[in-house]
Amino acid sequence: TGGDVKVITREEIEKRHYNDVTEAIKRIPGVTFTNAGYRGGQYGYNAYNNSMAINGDSRVIVTIDGRRVDNAASTRFGGSNARSGRTMVDLNQLVNMEGVDKIEVIKGPGASAYGADATGGVINIITRKGSGKQESTVDLSTGSWDKHIYNFTFSGQNNDVNPTSYFISASRDMASNSHYHDGITKEDHVYEGTWYKENDLSARFDKAFDNGRNLKVWFNHKDGIAGYPITARYWQYWNEKDWNRILKRTLLPGGFGNTDNKGYRNVFSLDALAGSYNAFKHNDLDVTYTFHKDKNMESFVRFYNQSHSYWGADHYPFWHSKTPIDGWEKYEYMVPKTDKDGKQVMEKNVRWIRPFPDSEVGRKYIKEFYEANKDEITDSEWEQNHGFQLQLAKSFGMHDVIASLTYDYSVMEQYNDYGWFNEAARYTRSTWMGYVQDKIHVTDTWDVTPSVRYSRYSGIGGYQKIEKDKDGKVIKKDLYGASNVVTPSLSTQYRIGDDCSMYLGWTNVYRPIKGTDYKTDAYNGGKLEDERGNVYTVGIRKKLGADTELGVHYDLTKMSNAVTQYTVPDLETPGKMIVKYMNMKEDKKSFNVTLDHRFGNHWTMGLSYTRFHDKYLPKGNVKIVEGSLEDLSNVNSQINKLRPANHYALNLSYQDGAFYSGVLMNWYTGMDTIAFTKHQFFVVDWNASYEMNKDMSLYVTVNNLTNEAYENAYSAYNGLGAAPQPGRSVMVGTKYKF
Repeated sequence: TGGDVKVITREEIEKRHYNDVTEAIKRIPGVTFTNAGYRGGQYGYNAYNNSMAINGDSRVIVTIDGRRVDNAASTRFGGSNARSGRTMVDLNQLVNMEGVDKIEVIKGPGASAYGADATGGVINIITRKGSGKQESTVDLSTGSWDKHIYNFTFSGQNNDVNPTSYFISASRDMASNSHYHDGITKEDHVYEGTWYKENDLSARFDKAFDNGRNLKVWFNHKDGIAGYPITARYWQYWNEKDWNRILKRTLLPGGFGNTDNKGYRNVFSLDALAGSYNAFKHNDLDVTYTFHKDKNMESFVRFYNQSHSYWGADHYPFWHSKTPIDGWEKYEYMVPKTDKDGKQVMEKNVRWIRPFPDSEVGRKYIKEFYEANKDEITDSEWEQNHGFQLQLAKSFGMHDVIASLTYDYSVMEQYNDYGWFNEAARYTRSTWMGYVQDKIHVTDTWDVTPSVRYSRYSGIGGYQKIEKDKDGKVIKKDLYGASNVVTPSLSTQYRIGDDCSMYLGWTNVYRPIKGTDYKTDAYNGGKLEDERGNVYTVGIRKKLGADTELGVHYDLTKMSNAVTQYTVPDLETPGKMIVKYMNMKEDKKSFNVTLDHRFGNHWTMGLSYTRFHDKYLPKGNVKIVEGSLEDLSNVNSQINKLRPANHYALNLSYQDGAFYSGVLMNWYTGMDTIAFTKHQFFVVDWNASYEMNKDMSLYVTVNNLTNEAYENAYSAYNGLGAAPQPGRSVMVGTKYKF
C-alpha cells in the first residue's frame, strides 16, 4: 500500500473479547475517538454521535470487504466543522464482532484505492467465511449495569471439492444506564438515559467453482434502540435553588452559556428523565462474483444494496408555560422588544416555571409527560444506496495491474417535527469512480506503484436556494452542480536487507462537499467549495534483533482548500462576532512511533507514541486573529486544544498454555482544562481468559480498570464535563463450541 497498515486479527478478537469495532481499533497508534459517552446519538448532530480520526484527520473511509458503506447523500455525518466527525458512519452500527474476521487500518496515501477522499485513511472490516467441519458456538456474558451479551454462530461447508461454505451469526447486546466518575465533583454518578439494546443477524454464503471462481452472498441486519440524554448533569447545580435560577435566567436573552448561567445544561436532563430515545435499523446485501484470480489479485463484479432507517423522540418537555399549571411557580420578567415605531422598549412577560425534577411534584409531571408522549416520534430518516463495482486484475511480467469501475446511487429522506418547526426533505446523489493501479516490481526488493482515480459526483438533488425576483415571484436555484476530478498517487516500498524496509507515498486528495455542509451558513454569503490537497507519508520498519521491531510513520497533509468554521465579524452588525463556515488552507502533521518486543515464550509488548498538529491558514479577506481557547475565536486553538496533544499506549499480553491475559494502557496528555476536566487521562483495560478444554472457555474483561474520570469530546454549548466516558465496568462470560 505504500503506507502504514495495522491488522486486528480474529485471534486477537477472540482473546481480547472485543464487543465492537471501536473497542478493537482503539489500540492502533494514531486512532482517536470522539463521542458523547453513550450509545445512541441523534441523527444529524455530530456532537451527539460517535466519530473517529486517524492521525487527527476525521476524513476517514470505512469499508466492509473493500466496499464503501457511507451514503453520499447523507446529512447524518460529515460536516464542515474541522473538529466534528467526517467519517460518515458510526462504526458500532455496522456489524457484530462475531461476524468479523479481521480489521485493517490503513493510514496515509495507500488508502486512495478506496476513494479520492480517503485523506486520513481507511478502516476495512473483513467478514468471516465458513470453512472446515460444521461448528456452532454460544458466547454468553453478563456484568456491570445489567449488561448482557448473547452471541450465536453456525458455520461449515458441505464438501471439500468446490464447496459451499456458510457462516451465520446472531447476537443481542443490551444494558441499562451506565455509571461514570465525574471529573468535576470526583463522585460516581448514574448516567441517566444511557440504556440500549441492539440485535444483529448476519449470514455469508460462499460457493466455490472450478478455476478459482466463486460467488459470495453476504446479508446483514442490525437494529438498535438507545436512550438519548444529550449531556450529563452539572451536579454542583443539581438542586432546587439553582434549578429555579437556571430556568429564570434561561428565559432572558443569552440564557444559555457557561459564563452567566452556571449549570444551564441541567435543563437537558429532562430528555433522559422523560424517555428520549433514538433507534436505527439496517439491512445490507452484497453479492460478489469472482471470475478470475491472478497472484492473489481478484477480478470480480459486485452488486450491493443498503437500506438504513433512523428515528427517535426528543422528549424535551418545555420547562415553562404561558398558562397556569398546578404546582408550577409563577415568574414575571422584563425583556427588550421593538415596538411598531422601531424603538427599543421593555415588555413584561409571565411564565410558569417547571418544578425541580427531583422534587415530588417534579417527578409527578415527568411521569405524566412520559406516559402521554412515550410513543411519539419527532424525527425520522431513511437512507438507501445501491450500485455495482467491476474490478479487473492481471499480472504482466513485472506489472501487477488492477482496474476498477464503481457506480453508486444514494438517497436520503428526512422528516423532523419538534413542535416549533417542521422539515421534510429528499436528497439524492450519484457517483462514478474509476481507478487504475500498477504495482511495478522493479527488483526483488523494490516496488513502485503509480495509480490514478477518476471521480464524478452529481450535485445533491434537493438542495436548492429559494429566492424572489424583482417582481416578487418565487424562484429556485440549484446551489451546487456536478464535479469531475482526476486524482493521481504514487507510492514505493523498498526492502533494505533482511531486517529493514521503508515506504514513501503521495496522493492527491479530493473531498466533495457533503450534505451537512450544504446546510451551513457560509461566510460573506458565499458557498463552500470542495476540499482539495495532497497527502505525503514516509515510514520505516526496522528489526532491532530477533524479538524487537521498531516502526516510525510520518504524515504531512497540505490542503489547498479545506472547510472549517471560524468566528468572524458580523457584516450586518458592527462590533458583533458570529461563527461562519468557510474555506481555508490547512497544514496537518502527524507522527507515530511503535516498538514491539517479545519477552521469552510468554510475554509480548507493544509501545507507541502519537502526536499530530493542525494549522489553518486564511484565504481571501479572512484574517486569523491569534487567540486562546477561552474565547473560541481561533480555529487553530480550537482544533489543537480540543483533543489530546500526545497519546502514549502500552499493550501488554501474557500467554501460558490455556491461560491468556492482556492489558491496554492509554495515556492522553496535553488537554486544555478549559475544555477537559484534567490535563491528562490514564485509561486501563484488562482481560483474561482460560480454556477449560477444547470446547469451552471462561473469560473476564474490565474496561476503565481504575475508574478514571475522562472525556474525549467538548462542546462550548454544553460546557465542561458534559460528555463523560463510562467508569469501571466488568463483564464475565463463557464460550462453548459444539
